[in-house]
Amino acid sequence: MFHNMPKARIISLLKILSGMLIIVIFAQISLGSAVRLTGSGLSCPDWPLCYGLWFPDQKKLSVISEVNYEFYQIMLEWIHRFNAAIFIAPLTLFVFITGFKLHNSDINKKTLLAILVFLALQGLMGGFTVFDRNSPWSVAVHLGLALILLLLVIRVFMQSLNLNFEISFPNIKRKLSTLIISIIFIIITMLMGAIVSKSGSSLACDIWPLCSNDGLSIFQHNKFIHITHRFLAIISAICIYFVFKFYRDSRQYKLIYILRKMLITVIVLQILIGATVIFTELNMYIAMFHQSLAVILFMMLSFLFWFTLQINYKIKY
Repeated sequence: MFHNMPKARIISLLKILSGMLIIVIFAQISLGSAVRLTGSGLSCPDWPLCYGLWFPDQKKLSVISEVNYEFYQIMLEWIHRFNAAIFIAPLTLFVFITGFKLHNSDINKKTLLAILVFLALQGLMGGFTVFDRNSPWSVAVHLGLALILLLLVIRVFMQSLNLNFEISFPNIKRKLSTLIISIIFIIITMLMGAIVSKSGSSLACDIWPLCSNDGLSIFQHNKFIHITHRFLAIISAICIYFVFKFYRDSRQYKLIYILRKMLITVIVLQILIGATVIFTELNMYIAMFHQSLAVILFMMLSFLFWFTLQINYKIKY
């Protein structure tokens, strides 16, 4: 496939493949949130098949007495699995093969190997969540692995862009450390959001910004889970404010300066959408938008992190 193919063509191919992989992973995480919010996680009780079928045909399902879900729920879970098997797995393999055809200076081989490892872990964890009856912790781990996979693929995509690094940011170490902390808190907040959803705690705090006025302690199990998610969201917002503050000297790189402003816009919108989820008593579409927006925020921080890290690498070497 790559015999006598110019290096520039291989890099261009890698850019397309990794860009497509980012899109399908984003779609997969968004599908996962739809599965959680509609209670469809166990609508296919076996794995990797669904009621012993490769495709959940409605007529065949109608004669199975164990089916206790609506057909749309079964299809939602099946599409979630289909996207992983038919799009994510092959694309990841193509990214791995294409990246390995380049020199270490172009694409980090450890990143490519890590992508394969996390893809395998993600697939195994997806099966385990079914056998574990979709427990909150297994769903959260499943989501966490998907986010790490997305983070790594974004790095490969960034390296394939061959951006011009004839710029310098002051205080790069401070920027990197702030981004790392922000990414960690965004991930933890998203994982806690999954736990909130799977543990039935979504409306445990039914007013906003306070928890509730029912007189029960916030240390009651479901309330504590919900209020912890809100507390983590506040810390994440503070971290992003500092990212915004520390990148005020990035005017010479217009894309980064625009991204800096977008971060504040997205985090404010995310907080407002989170409040709207409570006001609308868990409207499914608003809740899905809330979770997808969190992934977009994570991707923006990841892009900024890898970009800054590559600048730091170029300055050193």
